[in-house]
Amino acid sequence: MLGAAVWLACGGEPQPQSAVGGNPGDPLGNPPVEQPGDDEDPPPDDEDEDPPPDDEEDPPPDDEEPPPPEPDAGTPDAGPRDSGTPDAGPRDSGTPDSGTPDAGPPDSGTPDGGSTGGNNVPPDAAGWRFLGRAQGAPREVLGITQDEGGNLWVAGGEDGLCLLRPEASTFKCYTMADGLKPWAPWKGKDPAPEQRYLKVTAVTGGPAGTVWVGYEGRPNCESEFYKAPGELEDPAIFKSGDADRVELQDDGTLRVIHYDIHSPAHSVPGYGHREKLCSVNRIVWDKQRNSLWFASNHGLAWGEPDYQGAVECSDPQVRAANAWLYIERDAQGNEVGREPRQRCKYGVMEHVHPAIAMSDAATEDSRLAGDVWGVAVRPDGDVWLGSHIRTSRFKIMTNAVGHVGTGAPWNFEAARKQTEEKKHRANRIDLWPDAVAEPTIPTPEQRVDDLVSDLVLMPDGTVWVSSFAWGLAKMSDTGQVTAHHLGGEPDRFVSSLERDTRDGSLWIGHRWGRGLMRMHTEGDFVSHNAVLGPLAGLPIWDIQVVGTGDSRKVLVAFSAYRDALGNIVHPGAIGIYTGR
Repeated sequence: MLGAAVWLACGGEPQPQSAVGGNPGDPLGNPPVEQPGDDEDPPPDDEDEDPPPDDEEDPPPDDEEPPPPEPDAGTPDAGPRDSGTPDAGPRDSGTPDSGTPDAGPPDSGTPDGGSTGGNNVPPDAAGWRFLGRAQGAPREVLGITQDEGGNLWVAGGEDGLCLLRPEASTFKCYTMADGLKPWAPWKGKDPAPEQRYLKVTAVTGGPAGTVWVGYEGRPNCESEFYKAPGELEDPAIFKSGDADRVELQDDGTLRVIHYDIHSPAHSVPGYGHREKLCSVNRIVWDKQRNSLWFASNHGLAWGEPDYQGAVECSDPQVRAANAWLYIERDAQGNEVGREPRQRCKYGVMEHVHPAIAMSDAATEDSRLAGDVWGVAVRPDGDVWLGSHIRTSRFKIMTNAVGHVGTGAPWNFEAARKQTEEKKHRANRIDLWPDAVAEPTIPTPEQRVDDLVSDLVLMPDGTVWVSSFAWGLAKMSDTGQVTAHHLGGEPDRFVSSLERDTRDGSLWIGHRWGRGLMRMHTEGDFVSHNAVLGPLAGLPIWDIQVVGTGDSRKVLVAFSAYRDALGNIVHPGAIGIYTGR
């Protein structure tokens, strides 16, 4: 059904909702509006920093606003593209049952074998293995990965982080009692036990026995820190969520290091203390450059993969590129002091988002941002990121190209500017175009929010981007949109993508209607629903491929199906495909 919420602008006046609506926390809802906060005043406009301030731009907003809502498992509304985005239930998916599909949610329609012409590989039931409750798997399957030691890990929502070792036949699930830490302390104090909330939403494998785990924060975690003066902020809310580095020990216990994704006071030019990112949607490990990327509510953050809990980041090159100098001046503009500062703190740098202006009255404190769900690392180390509003190339390694004095590589602030500043609007790519283009500010009725759900980079530089609402877009290496596919009913509700390393085909998971597809040749889709049975009717939040050649595995997270009251009427499962 269509959302009926309204935007609140910076002055608190209601603003019309975009045609693509939802409830707070919904990947299908409206993106957040940035708002100023009352944390601290920014440094003077004439301070020196590295990189130097851009003379065309206002300083960045002091703060920003609450996240868009999560989906509720409803049936999508049919209708033309301008009829709005269905709002589908939260990404909590309930209980997976034992492996082989038997009975469950309303199916996704008559299984469609799809075309088998050209280089297409038809569905192969013998290539599939399914795991679920009979194997001790969690009740919900929101993410799936394998580390370099062959351990299979599952993001199990409120059931925690679940592990299937190569020699084991059943999963072991870990929770807060085992050391998972979906919160950070505030001023040295942890939240009370009854205020702690566990929901594992993302997982990515690393070296043998190591994974990075993303959490969902408590409701309103993005806006809690920015309440009006006189209202008490609750650190149990704004410090909830974020991520952990998890290491499996020889005795089966876990060693856990928490990533507190925030920026302490004055670590970012123009800001005081910042607490915005709290719910992690996807995590990408760039092994070559020893980097992590957290796709989160409101923006993208960088992390140290080998972080061990220190205040200072460990890589000297990263520290050098992100050091800057604060110059204090008196009322007459005379320099009265200097203070060296550092952006990289607590193993993270945050955040970037390809935001756009919200209205004619918009300033730096009123922009449309949105959750980030799509992340892919380019061969040059730059990162493609896709959000609810726009897609952008985050030039973390190449921001010096064509510019002077930016300090590339690794200069986060220089790269952020080349995604967010007005003059760089060509780097805010509108995959499903609004009725008007920047610099014209679209009205809510003119917007077609992209609602990016995932993003895959192909070896030739082509980028495939999926949308929760509009199907697939194909983008060139230079950011030109060259094609759209799966734009009709019910194909357009795509929630996950992955490239098959065995043959370069594209795996496509849906929220509703079409289950799991595979594309070998552009525009020619093969459905696997005939061999998936009722699992084809479940949301697919995550697909990951591990290995190459004939030994590769395709890992598929089939989530659960809930009724209108939120009750699980069919659990999810884990799919492992080893066929052609």
